[in-house]
Amino acid sequence: MDERARAGMVGPARRTESVIDAKELAGRVLLVIVSTLIAVGCAEVLFRWYSGETFDRTFPPWTGNLVVVRGAQVFAFKPHASGVFPGNVDQKRTFPYRTNAQGLRDRDRPAKAPGTKRVLVIGDSYTWGYAIAEEEAYPQVAERLLAERGRRDIEVINGGIPDYNSRQERVLLEKLMAIYQPDAVFLAYVVNDAEPSTAMPTPPEEVYRHSRSWFLTEVAERLNRKVFRRRLLPSAKDNVGSDYLDGFEEGSVKWRDSREAIRQMRDLCAAAGKPFAILMMPDFTQAFDERYGLLKIHNAVASWSRELNIPEFDLLTLLFRGEDHTKWLVPWDGHPNPDAHRRIAAFLVDKILEDPTLRR
Repeated sequence: MDERARAGMVGPARRTESVIDAKELAGRVLLVIVSTLIAVGCAEVLFRWYSGETFDRTFPPWTGNLVVVRGAQVFAFKPHASGVFPGNVDQKRTFPYRTNAQGLRDRDRPAKAPGTKRVLVIGDSYTWGYAIAEEEAYPQVAERLLAERGRRDIEVINGGIPDYNSRQERVLLEKLMAIYQPDAVFLAYVVNDAEPSTAMPTPPEEVYRHSRSWFLTEVAERLNRKVFRRRLLPSAKDNVGSDYLDGFEEGSVKWRDSREAIRQMRDLCAAAGKPFAILMMPDFTQAFDERYGLLKIHNAVASWSRELNIPEFDLLTLLFRGEDHTKWLVPWDGHPNPDAHRRIAAFLVDKILEDPTLRR
């Protein structure tokens, strides 16, 4: 038999074997894919269960005066609570605090009386008055200054909560507007307002809210942190950053969420027919000169405010540029001191009296 005949007899058999091999390979690949999907799905279910169990198990001792609020708000202060908090620099130094019926560091207020005007200041620990006495916080100082200028009809409500970010402030604003019926709202924006809260363990549904798979997101996070030592794999987990500027990088979900919260706060006030403005606070731990390293955040807030047509006042430029920042902070903590609060309060009073809706 010649070579061509022999090849003709062998060729079909080899082709048949090749088809069988290809089908077998495809089946094996499909089996691997299906098995992997099932394994990842099971891991996802188990990880979500474990995350919920871990969150619900224990809370740090300092959270005794806080209550869990599921959703974006994360936590709130208990009504009529009292306690002490430590300084951030020297934790042996402490200061007392108390809360009113709404969990705010403010006096209890009766229902709004006819002829009374109310200004609500929303913010975080800067507004709340961390490391100083309650009466030294700038909303309380502003209310006293207004009274001294003959405007006892204007109340200034301290709506600050330590460690709140923009999303938490947006939820709080909606609640407080219904309670206090303010005639004007000021948002005190601080450079870490795009970061997640750290005062209370955050529910996992908040931590992974931008992730389709909690499990794969956590795997990526741990590989980035422990293996690659840098952000190599994409991850949508809402982590506290070591540098606030990272949250303002192009495509960051942190600044995107913060922007959207600001938009929603503006819209809440607009729907109620109330003016809304932003006080941009500087970081008091940084030098107030060319060494100040967070201007990118100030510029981002200013740009977004212009886009939304929100009045915005940058207190670094207007009040503190060129000043010795150490004169204005609590040395054992890093938050603004009573002198800084008085200066901010005087500025706030001027803006309140300029508002036509608050004139007599």
